[in-house]
Amino acid sequence: MKRIGDILVELNILTNEQMDAAFAGKPRGVMIGDWLVRQSLISNAQLGAALSEQFSVPFVDIDFSSVNPQVARLLPEDFARSQASVAIDVSDRMLTLAMVAPDDIETIAEAELMTGYKIRPVVALEDDVRDLLNRIYDDRAFARQTIVDMKFAEMAESGEVTEEDELAMSAVSQEDAPVVKLVQAILSGAVSAGASDIHLEPHKPEMRVRYRVDGELQVVMTIPNHIEDSVISRIKVMGDMDTTENRRPQDGHLTVYENGKRVGFRISGIPTVDGQKLVLRLLDEGGQTFDLAGIGMPQRDYETIRRVIDKPHGMFVVTGPTGSGKSTTLYAALQHLNDDDRNIVTVEDPVEYRLPGINQVQSDNEFGMGFANALKYIMRQDPDVIMLGEIRDCETATTAVQAALTGHLVISTLHTNDAVGAVQRLADLGVDNFKIAGSLLGSVAQRLLRCVCENCKVDAPANLNLLDALDPEQFVPRDTTFVRGAGCKRCLGTGFAGRVPIFEIMPLNSDITAAIEAGVPNSQLEEMAHAAGMVPLRRAGLEAAIAGKTSLEEVYFKTSGDRRSTNSTSMVGGRRSVDQPVPSAIA
Repeated sequence: MKRIGDILVELNILTNEQMDAAFAGKPRGVMIGDWLVRQSLISNAQLGAALSEQFSVPFVDIDFSSVNPQVARLLPEDFARSQASVAIDVSDRMLTLAMVAPDDIETIAEAELMTGYKIRPVVALEDDVRDLLNRIYDDRAFARQTIVDMKFAEMAESGEVTEEDELAMSAVSQEDAPVVKLVQAILSGAVSAGASDIHLEPHKPEMRVRYRVDGELQVVMTIPNHIEDSVISRIKVMGDMDTTENRRPQDGHLTVYENGKRVGFRISGIPTVDGQKLVLRLLDEGGQTFDLAGIGMPQRDYETIRRVIDKPHGMFVVTGPTGSGKSTTLYAALQHLNDDDRNIVTVEDPVEYRLPGINQVQSDNEFGMGFANALKYIMRQDPDVIMLGEIRDCETATTAVQAALTGHLVISTLHTNDAVGAVQRLADLGVDNFKIAGSLLGSVAQRLLRCVCENCKVDAPANLNLLDALDPEQFVPRDTTFVRGAGCKRCLGTGFAGRVPIFEIMPLNSDITAAIEAGVPNSQLEEMAHAAGMVPLRRAGLEAAIAGKTSLEEVYFKTSGDRRSTNSTSMVGGRRSVDQPVPSAIA
């Protein structure tokens, strides 16, 4: 490929002497074309002509007013920003993709896979691509920001503050009083947004605040560094944590009342190079209920799980990555089993929800009550059902299996990607195959898929590339109509609101039990499980998409295990990827 400088000289736009002088004065990290424009040696149009010659594709001077935002949003925001590419037009099943590096074949292929369109690459200036992306997604950032702004307005109009806030305000200076309101707004905004976690992350020059909504992190504001310590201290005071300790991890808990509902926040703080990072997990302490039949699983899966956990002894495990809803499934199973004639004991780290009638134990290694030791003590408490928050080491796995073999029902979680993988994970932890075969009743893998917003749901033709990847056996007709969210104020422009679980359940029969005892490989176990009726995660996701609950793209990205196309930050075509900007601070 010709260098951009050589092309400019060949086009008689610059001389060799001008190019040499420009290269000599160019700062490191700045592209020569951008530098020439900044120095007024060439115009944007001349640079565009040279780029078109370099990449052998048309140059586009992006007209912001002519780009349909819905077209641009055909590509996920993270992908568009990281690959410095933006969709600007669709015509006759052809999508025009403005790219900083139009020779990036991998990006083009991924865009075709995600959109279902044939890609027509064109070259555009990096500043134009970045500015268009900012314009396209600014309204979404603004919508998220208004969650907190509205809380500020409500507090200002009503003058309502809790008794705790009044006491806190009386103890701080006039300059610190706004911090109390800021923290209250952050907490209230998370409740209003339906967030599961709040992340306060110290960076330079500003602290970033993000909510995790429907499993996705979203930036809601930034906090200037000069009040960062005050915000962290305020939360630590509310969580009964040591405000003077900044070098060790800390945990805390606080409770607020929002719209008459009691909401708890579990606080975890760790020191980073830029300051204290806090993560607050929201816990609905008032209205949370757990019902196995009501957590969103199909009737088929409900009946299968119910048959498994109604057995008097053995081990039942739930697998999946962090944030896939494993704890909710375990709590729902416990509620199903919660009868007066059963002694149910749990070991959890931490105890997130209090379940009436169930004896819950907080795991604490410092006092000799880690999972393995606690399980040994519980065995002396005449238990019928034992729930372990997680099996994470050899001692816990061995003790849990032993409990299952000696007449107890044990339910727990494992970190594996699929239901069949639970067998290999237990073997990796040192459990003998014959003990796994004798104790394991069944395993479940699950994921949480974002639901398409009911307010802006529209029909969408099948993306055949994705459908072929998800359904190579072609059980689903290729003319099936799916749905997607167009984006509205109610879903903050994301097109999604809420989540629905999908399940892959492997119940054991005599053939699978014999195969586990014989130590057959996972691939053979998986074939046997499918033959026995196990529905794989991808098929369960497709069923949810066909039912209009989620989109085909969501099923692909949550079940394929390939997140690279939505959050990669690689170098593209020799050009550095565009950094994602952070919304401006409010304080």
